[in-house]
Amino acid sequence: MLKLRGEHPFYEPPKWALLERRLIDLMNEAVEPLMARYVRPDGSILWPASDAHTGIDALDDMYESFFNWPLFYVLGGHEKFKSLSKHEFEAITKQFAKYDTGTGHKMIENEYEQGYDWFHQGEGYTFFYHMGMMDPQDPKIRERAMRFAGLFLNEDPEVVNYDEEHRIIPYPHSGSKGATDRNIEQNRKGWHYAEWMRFYGLHFQDVPGVTTIDDTRTEAGALALGNAVADRMARGDVPLNLLATSMVTNAYLHTGDPKYKSWVKTYVDAWIERSRENGGMIPDNIGLTGKIGEHNGGKWYGGWYGWTWPHGWVSIGQGVGVAAQNAMLLERDPSYAEFLRTQLAKMNEQAEVVDGTRFIPYKFGDPGWYGFDMQMNNVLFEDRTKSVAFRKEDKSVLWKDGWFEFQPMDPVYPTHLWYMSMEEKDRELLKSLRNYAEPDWDHIRYYRAKDQAGHDYAWVSYLEGEYPNYPEEILTYNLSQIYQRLHFMRTDTENPAGYKDDYIQIRNPITLEGLLQLTLGAPSPLYNGGLLTSRLRYFDADVKRPGLPQDVAALVSSLTADRTVVELVNLNATETRNVILQAGAFGEHQFTGVTYTVTGAAQDDGSKLSGSTTMEKMPSGLFVPPAVEREADVDDKWLQLELLPGCRITLALGMTRFANDPSYLEPWEAAANG
Repeated sequence: MLKLRGEHPFYEPPKWALLERRLIDLMNEAVEPLMARYVRPDGSILWPASDAHTGIDALDDMYESFFNWPLFYVLGGHEKFKSLSKHEFEAITKQFAKYDTGTGHKMIENEYEQGYDWFHQGEGYTFFYHMGMMDPQDPKIRERAMRFAGLFLNEDPEVVNYDEEHRIIPYPHSGSKGATDRNIEQNRKGWHYAEWMRFYGLHFQDVPGVTTIDDTRTEAGALALGNAVADRMARGDVPLNLLATSMVTNAYLHTGDPKYKSWVKTYVDAWIERSRENGGMIPDNIGLTGKIGEHNGGKWYGGWYGWTWPHGWVSIGQGVGVAAQNAMLLERDPSYAEFLRTQLAKMNEQAEVVDGTRFIPYKFGDPGWYGFDMQMNNVLFEDRTKSVAFRKEDKSVLWKDGWFEFQPMDPVYPTHLWYMSMEEKDRELLKSLRNYAEPDWDHIRYYRAKDQAGHDYAWVSYLEGEYPNYPEEILTYNLSQIYQRLHFMRTDTENPAGYKDDYIQIRNPITLEGLLQLTLGAPSPLYNGGLLTSRLRYFDADVKRPGLPQDVAALVSSLTADRTVVELVNLNATETRNVILQAGAFGEHQFTGVTYTVTGAAQDDGSKLSGSTTMEKMPSGLFVPPAVEREADVDDKWLQLELLPGCRITLALGMTRFANDPSYLEPWEAAANG
């Protein structure tokens, strides 16, 4: 492993570095009031209020409440996050194994979700995937990873979650009691109206007696829609099931067993073939014999969590994006980016341009009633004016040639596409999909999102030199998020008896978007079960644990297909820090060379000056010696750096992406194994 020394003094610590370390320190402190007030000492949750609780929903919300805690540890969070993460996973798993679903099983059976859709499973089990990076040596984490993935390889003789002949997960709900229709069949009792339904519209436009969502307020309407849902949606494969590829990929990262890689490739390739058969667009319902629309009158749309109901592209895009990334990671094949690219291109072809912004349709369905409410701003009405959330003035959402819910594209999807491919055409697509009427790439905007993220366009602008203040501004924003939640907890008067299943989520003070982007050069993982995808990872070489060492800050300032530029700073004034850099989240990339900065004049070894040979004057009036560039050969997934006290170093790292077999292998484990 190549070892370099960072010895160039900074004298004035960079503001971004101070903010970065303050953010880490604040999050280290901020979980104490949450744990003390909102979680029992044994780790169990204050929801539900009764042990007699019955239902199939909300296990995901419990795991989800801590989804980013192990990832924070991986970035350099306090050691307690490792023990807290394990403690909470064990406690929640034990607690929710007590609750009945009303369908003949407990909510958790054999330590795993009894059977639910992958929109929710993906949200919840992200917590578990990050634990693999956090502590891959833990035998319980590894054993569960293999056993949970084995559920989808039919390794439990009593559980069938996969049809090898037709290459499908045969039902929209799957889990430890097998793929099943039992949960959706419960809708034959009636799809009774609830307030949340008014934001999502109807599943179908051809159910007799159900022409608007208000018709489900009647017993006849509720029964009619409920039976239609069970008839058309309960059976067959859906794109959301692609999120199961993360569970199987996670097992591969632990073991390297080729059976997991083979399953992911086979399953993703099957969906790609179906999409090609459907003219490029991914169909959202595949029948039990593998035919598109088999149980839905031959229609390629109208499946469970599909193109029509409830979220459209929001859930479709998660499945496609996660699957494409997992296949690309395991197969080291960049062509899998085309799976996501094609979907974005097809939707973009239908775009409506208003005020210079491309409004992309998120949903597809039959002609009918589109007068439902919207939870977000900027969805086009039928007169092509823009809506304001909750104030639609009895207008209908624009429906055009089957497409509806036209809105600016969420930046997460084109950003992840560009990040996967690093191709110019995808960068151009990303820039073309910005919201030009209400710019979202040149300043920090408040977003209410589960992952506390949403600033992908602004981050990419920073990488391109268009938004130089982004590091300081996103870190300041992240700090404000934490202080806001701490204040909320201090002044919280809500009665615990009234807590909803997301009560911890809305109080969780861990926010990682800025740290991921700036330190790892990484977008936030796709929320419904995406694995971390990053250019770099760090390990503390002195204490042999993941993450940036104490007092060390990092800033990735440039990304191209074969180059990553990062600056590292040691803010400690008296102690040296030793950090190992890894190429990729799972060592999937390879360093091919490095140009780095040192102090002094040019050397006879071919080093090149980065600036003047005279002393450089700082804004404070202090003078510092010039930085000199040197070059070194490297052909490894790891590189070690000794950072002297009060010093900084800039590394321009040559990289070959997806050159290595990915794994959770840590550098000291590799050294021990020779």
